[in-house]
Amino acid sequence: MILKAIFVVTFISLASCGKRHVTRSAMLFTPQCEIVPSPGIYADTVAVAAFYPIDLEYAPWARNAGERRLFGHLYETLITVDCTGDVQAGLAASWDRSVDGRRWTFEVQKSARFWDGSPVTAGDVAWSWRNAPIDPGTPDAVFDSVASDGERTLHVYLKRPHWDVPRAFSALTFAVAKSSPDSDWLLGSGPYAIAQSQQGPSVNYARAIVVHPAFGARGPVVRFVESSTSDARDLLTGTVDVMITGDPAVIEYASHQPHLDTVALPWNKTYVLLSTSRVRELLWGGTTGSVSPELTDGLARDAVRIDARGSRSPFWWEALEKCGEVSDAVSKLPPFPRGAYSSGGSRRILFDLHDPIARDLAERIVALAATDTAISREAMAITSAVPDLAGGSTRVIAEGVPTHEFRSSLRDGDDFAYVVAVLREPPDRCDEAARLLNRAQWLAALGADFSKAPVPLVDTRQHVIAKREKAGLITDWYGNLLIVNGMLQKR
Repeated sequence: MILKAIFVVTFISLASCGKRHVTRSAMLFTPQCEIVPSPGIYADTVAVAAFYPIDLEYAPWARNAGERRLFGHLYETLITVDCTGDVQAGLAASWDRSVDGRRWTFEVQKSARFWDGSPVTAGDVAWSWRNAPIDPGTPDAVFDSVASDGERTLHVYLKRPHWDVPRAFSALTFAVAKSSPDSDWLLGSGPYAIAQSQQGPSVNYARAIVVHPAFGARGPVVRFVESSTSDARDLLTGTVDVMITGDPAVIEYASHQPHLDTVALPWNKTYVLLSTSRVRELLWGGTTGSVSPELTDGLARDAVRIDARGSRSPFWWEALEKCGEVSDAVSKLPPFPRGAYSSGGSRRILFDLHDPIARDLAERIVALAATDTAISREAMAITSAVPDLAGGSTRVIAEGVPTHEFRSSLRDGDDFAYVVAVLREPPDRCDEAARLLNRAQWLAALGADFSKAPVPLVDTRQHVIAKREKAGLITDWYGNLLIVNGMLQKR
């Protein structure tokens, strides 16, 4: 039987008028977000496939999907956003804001504990946020400063006013951790803890990472097994109990297996093309074309080897009226995109080397650029949307580069164009706009015309495949999954 999960994707905001807002008790386990029902008796062990390398030295700040799935079991945030869009309490018991919306004060729950039994304090939250890696998606892109006031009170001063609790604080980049002389890894407060048997540097290179229910809770031991995508179907008949994949062939295979449940997660990513030549044209007061449904559907059908659909409006970047001047997210004078005037070498459409979907899209766009627009409507649509894509004295190529090189070039606009993934439905569109402008600071030169810059391509989603009666699964707004144990069910 194939389970079908229907997710409500409407934003449910929490009203606030400057007075203290006391939340309900922690409700990480939201019943309607249980996408695979818990079995009557917990399994001893649940094996989860991890198709990306996991390095615990990066915890809790994940670099890839494998680390996000593991770290989401280990570390908690002040608040959470469940699958319906409702804000729930996490480590914070209550919160309120100043009249101007620039200062938010959180009270950490008295019962919050790290795995070693020590209390989670406001100072621990501040330490975690300050030590997050320097990256456009990390906390300092949202706040100016953070300070603890005693053991439980945290003051956060934001870069822009927020009238509702900042939903960005639910992202894993705001996870809370603590160093300990008795542990090689940062301690968390989540429902699972790293097994003591995995202490020591060799665990970074282990094929499986083992976690167990924290605080003596009932539930399965969970093994995150590093695997390759080439053996995905074989894994489902053998060692793996839970898999998250977007591979249509694997999804089709699983849907016909009576011992497997298959659940489609929400469309959670939109891939867009950011072109320096398009921004240049807009800055000069010119006009640019838009992509057609025929083009985006073709990209989803022919280019992407994952469950995808052609992107359709409305898009969150087209509805930023309540965000003020979003270009203020870039504090310094935004760089002019040098890639729009490159005269030597090839014009590169850049993508992150570790993102196969971005690679497929970039290569397809290069192929369309070389196609006669008189015989291809798709070629006509993409060349209309991206000035100088076709023709010119230098050829257009698709090139994958390491993450740090991609981020550096994207920040300053040093190349011709970029294929970038953004959230399809961000918890807070204003914060997501600020994050994108921090990632690609040359977009801020457009000011109020920022919304005209992204060229939407495709939406993508993942599917959960689980062996029947093996593990209960819940999901949040981001599509992150948790294996249910007794600690979660008590909440």
